[in-house]
Amino acid sequence: MKQLWKRCLCALLLLALLPLQAFAVEELPEVYAQNEGEGSFVLSGDSRFYFVSSAAPEDAEALLLIAGEYAACSLPRETPMDIVWGPETGAKASDLMLILKQGLQPESYTVQADGRGVRITASDMTGLLYGARMLLKYFLSEGATEIPACSFSDTPDTKERTLMLDCARKYWSVEWIENLIAQLSWQGYNALQLHLAEDQGIRTDIWSEGADKNGNDFSWLMGYDQNWNSDYPDPNAHRYYTAEDMRRIAATAENYHVQLIVDYDVPPHCDVMTRRYETFVAENPNYSFTYDGITYSAEGMTANGETRGYDRIAYPNADFFHIRVPSTRQTVDVTNPVARAFSLAVVQAYADFFHDLGCTAFNLGCDELSLSESDGWADYALAYIPGGSSSYDTLIDYVNEVSALLKSEGYTSIRAFNDVLYNEQIHIELDPDIELLVWSLSDNDLVQQYLRDGRGLYNCIQNYCYYVLRVNSQGDARSEQNYWWSFHHSTAELLYLQWDPSRMYNYDVSGTSVAGEQLLGGYFLIWGDFGGYRTEEEVWYGEDGTGEYNLIDRLWANSAKMLRWDLDESMSYPEFREKTEAIRYYPGYSHCSQPLTALPRALIVQHTDRSRLESLLAEEIDNSLGLYTADSYDSYELARAAAQAVFADPSAAQSSVDEATETLTSARQALSYRVAKVNIQVVDQDSGEFVDLIFLEEGFGSFFLTKLPTYAGYSITAVHGNATYVPTETGGLLCGMAEWGATIRIFVGSV
Repeated sequence: MKQLWKRCLCALLLLALLPLQAFAVEELPEVYAQNEGEGSFVLSGDSRFYFVSSAAPEDAEALLLIAGEYAACSLPRETPMDIVWGPETGAKASDLMLILKQGLQPESYTVQADGRGVRITASDMTGLLYGARMLLKYFLSEGATEIPACSFSDTPDTKERTLMLDCARKYWSVEWIENLIAQLSWQGYNALQLHLAEDQGIRTDIWSEGADKNGNDFSWLMGYDQNWNSDYPDPNAHRYYTAEDMRRIAATAENYHVQLIVDYDVPPHCDVMTRRYETFVAENPNYSFTYDGITYSAEGMTANGETRGYDRIAYPNADFFHIRVPSTRQTVDVTNPVARAFSLAVVQAYADFFHDLGCTAFNLGCDELSLSESDGWADYALAYIPGGSSSYDTLIDYVNEVSALLKSEGYTSIRAFNDVLYNEQIHIELDPDIELLVWSLSDNDLVQQYLRDGRGLYNCIQNYCYYVLRVNSQGDARSEQNYWWSFHHSTAELLYLQWDPSRMYNYDVSGTSVAGEQLLGGYFLIWGDFGGYRTEEEVWYGEDGTGEYNLIDRLWANSAKMLRWDLDESMSYPEFREKTEAIRYYPGYSHCSQPLTALPRALIVQHTDRSRLESLLAEEIDNSLGLYTADSYDSYELARAAAQAVFADPSAAQSSVDEATETLTSARQALSYRVAKVNIQVVDQDSGEFVDLIFLEEGFGSFFLTKLPTYAGYSITAVHGNATYVPTETGGLLCGMAEWGATIRIFVGSV
């Protein structure tokens, strides 16, 4: 029994893939899901998204995305359901109600469904999106438009669920990245980290539209260097991203509720930056750049109109023309004031540009640092850093400065890779606000140290979370059989069965638990080491008929485990694969390298109370007997036609409905009865219904009607009023005396 409800819980709350009808209430954990209410909810042509609010929705795009995804799946039809906002009392039983309510955790939601409708409740728009998608995935997987009465809640186990994309060494088309964003959102990721710089390339020209805030234009840094993988160079080596491209990517990410994270690696992994700087400056010896109010040139540092040469006694490595450490091109020499200022100027430019796009998280990398005793970093620490004495102290001092810079630019999440920021050679404190991406562990004691220091951590262990485009004599780096590198466990199946985002370990699955506030998130990382090894289509789909190395399966496994840490305990991997097939790609997907298909756009309208107007329109006044004057009845007909048009318009505001109601009411009240000398009413004596009306317009007191009509099937039984009826062979006549406006009633009965 316990395994049964666990299986239902995981499938229902994560993927919505198992029939709810199959589980009785005692088989479900009360806090998560239970059968509730009566009947079932049916998605029909009358269904709407009903957003409970007293004002128009501020984040309308989120609602439009929800409605567009349903329509893209033809649920309940290809045209999107209307989005109506208004008081809760305005919702109908066929509606999907969307309710924002304080008190729920971010991104969490509660769904209640029964014959009275569906209620999706969340504290934010992302939670509403996830809840609506939960139902959509259920409908898709079941091939149904009906869900039985139930109630359930869900909150992702991992707060930030991030994919990192190396777009420095491999160029991915903007279209591919946009498709990736939509796919990530559909699979439950909420962040995309763009790795913008590497030893082999810098591909994002944020200066394509002009200088940055320091007045610099570093467009000449753009490019790709195949200096270490000549067998598989990127065929798109000449391509890079413009500022407009990044704005487009950022807008897509925002639309799909995916946070964009900036990633610029310093001071290591800067080979292409140091190479291009030194080449450019050698070719342009009069070049200068500015950072923090100081202009750096071959002559020295200029501030407030005064230039002073570089102090090579205090700073032996000071050199305008060479900014790398002597032992390796990969690392910026942060003991060189020119190199330090240049790297900070580049970081600030990217930080400023992307913060304007809404980014608040920045990964400064700082991984795989390689230093030699001859580099002078230890001497620098001894001379200029209080308490410092090692090369790593110089590194920490620089990292702290980068962190302070990013904070000044408005970044609230500053992170770095974990491998070189903790060791016994460090004697100064690393900024306590810096979060760590745990990708490599020499032993589990390191994690305990991170936790004792209060570090926020992200689980991105390379053994399970790396997707690397590389190949060697053992074959593809993504293969489980390739033991040359340590990321061969990142297959979809091993990810699903062995990786636990809440524990940090390489192979020792006991690991160290970080299942608390210090666990900030998890990652999946795509590295483009050999940029030309596979095309973007081959990465997405897999390069053969089996799709063995396709990205999508690994993303499903990674995201599923971040959403529900223990999912593998209740669902086998083959079951998991089978369940995800029905919802494999995001709604509207066509091809990974084609432009995003525009989702159908719904109409957003305000709820209007149309009950009074509907009631008036239901009571149509008939003038076929000519009871009312022509002018007054014509006015009534015009008012009624206008009211019908307002009633049929789904976008009509309440004021328009109220105005139409009042106008029609006034027209009804203004109807005037016809007034003649004599009004002769022929009435059915049994039903009281009018059979005929005869208006006599002439006469001077007396009246005489000779051809009183005969009424088939009737005979005249009585006359009321100042008149006499005399039967004749031709039908009879009526005569008498009357003032203007007199009424004579003739009653008829069945023959």
